[in-house]
Amino acid sequence: MTLIRVAGVPVRFRASWFLISAAIVALFGPQVQRIFPELGALAYLVALGYAVLLMVSVLAHELAHALAARSFGWPTTEIELNLWGGHTEFLAHRATPAKSLAVSLAGPAANLVIAGLGFYLSGALELTGVTAMLVQVTVLVNFFVGIFNLLPGLPLDGGRIVESAVWAATGNQDRGMRAAGWAGRVVVVLLLAGLAAVVISGAREVSLVVVVVTVMVSFFLWQGASETVRVANARLGRAR
Repeated sequence: MTLIRVAGVPVRFRASWFLISAAIVALFGPQVQRIFPELGALAYLVALGYAVLLMVSVLAHELAHALAARSFGWPTTEIELNLWGGHTEFLAHRATPAKSLAVSLAGPAANLVIAGLGFYLSGALELTGVTAMLVQVTVLVNFFVGIFNLLPGLPLDGGRIVESAVWAATGNQDRGMRAAGWAGRVVVVLLLAGLAAVVISGAREVSLVVVVVTVMVSFFLWQGASETVRVANARLGRAR
């Protein structure tokens, strides 16, 4: 359903977004209670703040994509927030490798700017208590979202780096898509291999939540990368 419009762009919230928000409240509510026992049940309201901050961070990411696309005259049809974060739909006219790359990198850039501002304010204002914790959460969430999305493989934004490089070198966007899709598969393999190495070595304790989330995200990324490869191969086959 569409609940709001931002900069003239409709923002659609899928039911899965509310499910992940509820999971965040259930997961982090007890954690906040342990840190601030004086809050009592209000700790769950603070945990709801976590979910709201995540929503704002993802929305800022997607809005940056939309505004960058608009700067090239590409109309944005909608922003969708869902279980896996968000997605921006826009119509790219006369796309080039440079324009495609600029639109894709605008999202991570927005998150890193927010993280930087939050880090600066947390030191400059000497915040304490719940406020300090929420600012720290904002910094960490935006830093993670920004850096993670820069990994060089589709469907992550950083995959456009690979796509644009191959596209510019070959003059064929579909070849760039296929290369970026395969790069996305490599990212998934490295992500799971890294997780397995940490768990097996026992060098540091890894919570079950981290393992489950990593596996779920890897599954989503593999699906996206594989679909990219399939579409690119189909287009290249028709062009022969």
